[in-house]
Order: sequence, then structure tokens, then C-alpha cells
Amino acid sequence: MHPLLANRARLGAYLLGWLPIALLLMGIARSQGWSWFEAGVLALPLCLLAAFLFLSAWFLCRAMPLGRTVEGLGAHGAAWGLAALLMGGLWAGLAWLLAHLLDWVPGLGALPQRVSTALPVLTGLGILLYLASVALSYLMLAQDRAIEAERKGAELQLLAQESELKALRAQLNPHFLFNSLNSISALTAVDPTRAREMCVLLSDFLRRSLGLGERRLVALREELDLARTYLAIEQIRFGARLQLAWTLDPAAEPALLPTLLLQPLVENAIKHGIAALPEGGLVAVAAEVVEGHVILKVDNPVDLDAPRPEGLGIGLRQVRQRLLGRFGSRARFEAGVQDQVHRVTLVFPLETES
Repeated sequence: MHPLLANRARLGAYLLGWLPIALLLMGIARSQGWSWFEAGVLALPLCLLAAFLFLSAWFLCRAMPLGRTVEGLGAHGAAWGLAALLMGGLWAGLAWLLAHLLDWVPGLGALPQRVSTALPVLTGLGILLYLASVALSYLMLAQDRAIEAERKGAELQLLAQESELKALRAQLNPHFLFNSLNSISALTAVDPTRAREMCVLLSDFLRRSLGLGERRLVALREELDLARTYLAIEQIRFGARLQLAWTLDPAAEPALLPTLLLQPLVENAIKHGIAALPEGGLVAVAAEVVEGHVILKVDNPVDLDAPRPEGLGIGLRQVRQRLLGRFGSRARFEAGVQDQVHRVTLVFPLETES
């Protein structure tokens, strides 16, 4: 189906576009001595006929997409010229037929003679209007191709995000699991209560992470709950070396963000911060709402003299890409070290389920 016929808004705009052409045709007729009545009775239905008759240009353009070679444009030009000549002549013939059908109306007795005299002008005008319809058809086809390409691009981006999320779900830091299991094994003999507590926390963490991984967007409070469970496990493992500080604005907790966006940040804070320092340190998580945006920060101490650990930038790069992929230019990602503290800052619009 022609795209104009499938969309009422487009069809209405297209038909309105023929109104100035009808007025122009009436003005030309008046300049040749026609009465306003004669000009209006012929021009309005004739332009309505042209509006639907010249829709056929779209099918020709779809069958002959624009090529990049001069030879291709030459062949297309011959087809456009022949079609324009045929359609222009057909339109002029319909004008002649319409004039003869209306000659019985009082005041229109001279209309057939006037139209017969104007047939060359009408044919030329029909050719120009058909060529304009050809140009419009190519513009619509180009627009439709652009929309389709954008749609496919969005689908590919969504598939990429889903694949990335599945990979993120599957790549739970194996060192974290191994270390947790080793800690449970060691605690079983000396402190069965803490070993049991760690088992429960580890089970809860795995259940939560798998549950969140099934969704594209989650509330910040759910991400925080997962991070709390993870850090509680690590606190049992590191003991006094790991200290935690939570500064959370309740207004920020319903904010929606991509799934498992916070988890890699706290994992990095442990793996590249606390674990690398014999004395350990403080991991601070803060969230607040400022002027309709959520500001989420994760701080951890670092050893500036230690070599840069492998893989530090990969997780942060994924977090940045997923954040900007969801919110675009409305979001901001910052990561850096100042005063021996590594800070990651996420800024994104406050959007909730409601």
C-alpha cells in the first residue's frame, strides 16, 4: 500500500498541499479570460484527480531506486520522462472529458472549447506535477529507509544490551565465589555460626543477582540491597579491614537505572581497593537527588604506588556505556583518584516506575 494512503495525517497534509496548486491553476485560467466559476469548477476536481492519479509515481520510484552511477540515472531519467509524458497527457485528457461532462451546467457551455484550447498548457503542467510527485516519492522512500534503519539500529542496540547483560550476569567474579567458598570452608571448623551466616548471605546474593538480571531496569533500592548483601559477605571475609559507610537519600531509592549497574562498582572497590591494601579501608556508597538528577558515588581507598591492576578499566567502561546508552546526554559518568581515594560518580535523571 502507498504510504500516504496508510497514514491519515500524511494523506491530509498531502491533499492540503494540492490546494495552492488548484489556486494557481485558477489564476492561470482567469488570466486567459475564464470566469471564476469556470476556473473553480475545473481546477478543484482536476487537482483532486491529479492528487490520486500521480500517487502512481511512488510505485515507479520504488521499482527504480536511485543509483550512484551516471548510466543508472540516465536510464531512470528516460523512464521518468516517458511516465511524465503519459501521465501529463492522461491528466489533460481527463480535463477535456470533465469539461464535456459539465457543459450542460448553466454558465459552463464554453468550458469544452476553453479546455481544448488549453490542452498543451495542461499537458505541460501535468508533466511538471508528475515529476514533482516523483521527487516527493523519492523523498518519502528515503525517509522510510531512514526510519527503518533507525528501527533496526535500535533493535541491534537492544540485542547488544541484552547480550551484554547476559554476559554480565554470567561473569560473576569467580574470585569472589572461590574466596567466599574458601572462607566458608575455613570458618566451618573455627566459627560455624559465621560460616552458616556467610552461606545464607551468599545464597541470598546469588538469588538476588539472578533475579535482577532478568530485568532491564530496576529501582536503585534493589541495586543497593544487592550491594549490601555482597559487601556483608566481603565484610565477613575481610573482617576489620573492610569498613562501610552508607549515605543514602530516600528520594533517590525509587530511581530507575540499568540492571547490575552498581554491582561492578562495589566489586571494583573491593578487588582493586580493599584487597590490595594490607590495612584495608573504607568503602563509601552515597546517593542523593539534586535538581531532578540522582548523584550516585562509590569511594574506596587506593595504593598510589602500586602498579595499575589489570582489568580495572573494563568494568568501568561497561558501566559508562550502559549508563549513557540508557540516558544519553542526560547522564554523566566520572571516575578518578584524589587524595588516595578512587571515586566513581554516576549522574542520571530521576525516573521512577510511576
